[in-house]
Amino acid sequence: MDKQEILAKLEMCIYILETTDNLYVRKQLEKISDALVKDWNESDAYAQEIREVLNYDETMYNLNNIWKK
Repeated sequence: MDKQEILAKLEMCIYILETTDNLYVRKQLEKISDALVKDWNESDAYAQEIREVLNYDETMYNLNNIWKK
């Protein structure tokens, strides 16, 4: 299951719980959803920072072409 599918399922559960007035479970699902989005955003930003620091694309290109020279 990818990120979008996870969020879609959580949002569906939250919507269903809104109609049944189960406030505790709805709030817990909202916290889980918010935590996942925050974590994903932080890990995506960290991965991008690593790519920039290591000049990842150029490094991988050079490594792939070491033996071709």
